[in-house]
Amino acid sequence: MKYYSEILIAAVICLGFTVKSSAIEQTEVVVIASMHSAHKNHVGYNYETLFSLIMSYKPDFVGVEIRPEDINADVEYLKSSYPFEMIELSRRYQGKVFGFDWLGHEIENQRIPSDYFKNFRVLNLSRQLNADAEVLERKPTELDKLHKIQEQIIQSATPASLNDGKYDQVCREIDALEEQWLKNTPYAEIQRFHQTRDAEFGKNIIAFIEKNKGSRIVLVLGADHRTFAIENITNHFNEGVLIIPVSNQKDVDVKKGI
Repeated sequence: MKYYSEILIAAVICLGFTVKSSAIEQTEVVVIASMHSAHKNHVGYNYETLFSLIMSYKPDFVGVEIRPEDINADVEYLKSSYPFEMIELSRRYQGKVFGFDWLGHEIENQRIPSDYFKNFRVLNLSRQLNADAEVLERKPTELDKLHKIQEQIIQSATPASLNDGKYDQVCREIDALEEQWLKNTPYAEIQRFHQTRDAEFGKNIIAFIEKNKGSRIVLVLGADHRTFAIENITNHFNEGVLIIPVSNQKDVDVKKGI
């Protein structure tokens, strides 16, 4: 009887170690939508609210919308191409930060030329589209309504409301309508670029997660990209990565017992 009791105790201990090990190995990812310059002086979601929210999750790593090849560049260089909050986070989380942005195959693994955005084909196509009366005449009326909804969500945003999926759904509806509208026009290239950029975001994020399993990773990216980042992560890892919902900071603190 004593022999069997020792076996049972050993089994329970082993099970305990297995459960503990499983908990440690769980990779957790928080995907936080940023509003770029709209954070400035925002009532419900300003820069410091964003920074405090990120800190409240106690991340092992923070991913930002800066290209991997630029993540260690000097601040003055970064200012010419990236939003303030991304640069600030790269400074605050030195040693823990990684970049996942992508801005075109032609400038991969090199610095962004000072005139890159001035001559950027996709931006020039966007300007041409805004002046193309014939194509604009065929623009779906629903698009303006959806853009208005986006603006309203941004204006009243809190961390929780911007990350609850409503804005994500609007982005998907806009993308679907724009893809259909611009199909078979020279401006379809605009949509293809944005789709490629989201795919490259996904590749960079997935590669980092693969190398850092068992970590808690906070990703900060423009609100328009959030839904596609989550889709890329879940499609690749399935249940291997836990996507943690975004709450307002006080809610996160209560859950963590702070």
